[in-house]
Amino acid sequence: MGNHTIAERMFRHDLSVMLHAPLRTLLYADPDGDTKLAVDQPSLLFASYGNPRIADVGRELDTLLARLITLLGGDAPPHL
Repeated sequence: MGNHTIAERMFRHDLSVMLHAPLRTLLYADPDGDTKLAVDQPSLLFASYGNPRIADVGRELDTLLARLITLLGGDAPPHL
């Protein structure tokens, strides 16, 4: 799951961010049949590069991910 214009804002500083962009996601049904979304937390991934410009994009992606979860009817985790 990703957006090439957002990824470009990071890979201009460090090409290796493409290991994590686009974000790996998994949609699945748990044993009770409830839909689950699993995704790495962007701010944690991108902060590991030690570049504040990349980390800023990671935090922005946290916000977008929380908004997506809410729009889909879920409860966004508080750490997003």
